[in-house]
Amino acid sequence: MTGFFAYLLIVTTTPLFLWNEKRTLAIMHIPVVIGLWGILIAYMNYDLGTFGHWLFGIAFIANVIIAHLTLIHVFVRPFFKGQRKRSFRIIE
Repeated sequence: MTGFFAYLLIVTTTPLFLWNEKRTLAIMHIPVVIGLWGILIAYMNYDLGTFGHWLFGIAFIANVIIAHLTLIHVFVRPFFKGQRKRSFRIIE
């Protein structure tokens, strides 16, 4: 649970870092962050049993998918666009 809480703190700041570059991803990420906090609070206060574990897992997987999409859009695509422009300059 401590690892998840540390991960949750990092995830909470992610939309702030994305806001200038990729607003769509930041807005898409906000409901997932709210859901993760809601699930954590519910998990700590109530006995959700198997349903709680499933919610926890689904929210975590959704967040990991959004984080990977963010990495691709913010870092990988601009890198390859820069490489492509350099290769065209060499040919000219």
